[in-house]
Amino acid sequence: MEGKAKGLTFEVLPEYVDLFQEIPENKVIALLGGRGSAKSTHLALFLNDLTYQSGHVILFTRYTMTAAERSIIPEFESMMEKAGNREDFHISGSEIVNKISGSKIIFSGIKTSSGNQTANLKSIPGLTTFVIDEGEEFLDEDSYNAIQLSIRSVLRPNRVIWVQNPSHKNHFFYKRYVSPDAQYPCTIIKTSYLDNLHNLSAEFIEEAEIMKQTNYKRYCHVFLGEWLDDAEGLLWDMDIIDKFRVTEVPQLIRCFVAIDPAVTANEKSDETGVVVVGVDANGHGYVLEDKSGVYTPNQWANVAVELYNKYNCNEVVAEGNQGHDMVEAVLKGVDNTLRVVLVRATKGKYVRAEPVYSLYQLGRIHHVGYHSKLEAQMVSFNPDQQTGSPDRMDALVWGVTHALVKNIQGNSGGYGGRKKHAGGRYT
Repeated sequence: MEGKAKGLTFEVLPEYVDLFQEIPENKVIALLGGRGSAKSTHLALFLNDLTYQSGHVILFTRYTMTAAERSIIPEFESMMEKAGNREDFHISGSEIVNKISGSKIIFSGIKTSSGNQTANLKSIPGLTTFVIDEGEEFLDEDSYNAIQLSIRSVLRPNRVIWVQNPSHKNHFFYKRYVSPDAQYPCTIIKTSYLDNLHNLSAEFIEEAEIMKQTNYKRYCHVFLGEWLDDAEGLLWDMDIIDKFRVTEVPQLIRCFVAIDPAVTANEKSDETGVVVVGVDANGHGYVLEDKSGVYTPNQWANVAVELYNKYNCNEVVAEGNQGHDMVEAVLKGVDNTLRVVLVRATKGKYVRAEPVYSLYQLGRIHHVGYHSKLEAQMVSFNPDQQTGSPDRMDALVWGVTHALVKNIQGNSGGYGGRKKHAGGRYT
């Protein structure tokens, strides 16, 4: 089977044939698979094809995306160029409209800088298709319910297309649609890079094989797309994170940007962990934002400064084991007024994480909203099996340690007697 978009020669993998059915068997279709499994390519091709049918309104979302037009629309423009049909579409703001049929794709984040968009998205007139990309980010079942129940077109097939690299079995989507006890109907399309070898580079395949030999459990998750279980002996689980999760932020007296810098910035690099942590007057910590990613030093420094200003932070706390002087110099190069505190890892990750986990047990750390990639790293962290760096978790640990653990352990550093200056910062 081939995609129908003109000018595009792409053979659809047999596993994806159900996606291209004019009348789907089930309303919910899950595209599951690890890296290199061709989920995104098949999805883009399918939506490109679907827009040539009149009467379709497609909502394409990512849960935590704040600028859909910057991160998703370019992917579809690339597909249009490959298909040779760019001239058939009009792109305006966060919409792509097929000029021939009038069908359109609307791009949005569920959670944006202006708040939760669920109320607006569930009222889109004529909605026929709801696409959730990077479903591992989407932990808010109420928002999912509200939007998917608003798809009730009588003129066109109704679809929910969920795209995910399988994460944790505590995820509501697994419980609801994938588990052996799942009660809801779903068409599951699951592939791995092994089904897509002819489209992958030798370097990608080599990377997968190296992980297979060095960390088979992680290989099964990352490359084969297997769901993660809770494991005995790990610190965090989703229950303890969910139990104290909040949706509103109280008045905070201090905020910090915590950074765990990566040494390199290429496709094989570890991520640089960048997490914002705040503290209230009662000594409770709040995880406000996770903006980790694969960055160059200048990029992560700019991200840190952006968050520092956004949350009116007091300090940037950065792990300095890798290039101690360089870390501070890069940050100061972007904004020389930053207050930078460099910390060094003199203990193992597990030992550093234990006091932070204790605060979670006491109900003193609250995640504001959902930070799924960070949380997936937390609940899968096993110091006995870890290869690679849990960078998001490391940044969280540095931030909470600096904000709360030092005070609890009687080493308050420069916090005592700090005065608040105009603009809200403490010195």
